[in-house]
Amino acid sequence: MSQIEQLKVQLHQIAGEAKQAAGGMAAFKVKFSQHVDQVDSLIRGTATGADRNIAEILGAAGAAVENAAAALEMAAAAARQYADQV
Repeated sequence: MSQIEQLKVQLHQIAGEAKQAAGGMAAFKVKFSQHVDQVDSLIRGTATGADRNIAEILGAAGAAVENAAAALEMAAAAARQYADQV
């Protein structure tokens, strides 16, 4: 197998794995958001800084998961496109 063929195979493997990981992260984000919403509703209206802090941390984590899934989708598309052009 030539180096070009090996590169194409590797890029398509990266694309497939990135796409699969992004799908898993998206499914996780849905469940995670449901849990965060429940926590938010339970602590809403409390006056402690710790309550606000955990809500902010959970919100930031959810946003990070969403951003990571989007980045993986973009990486998958770019790897696939590059492999098809080589």
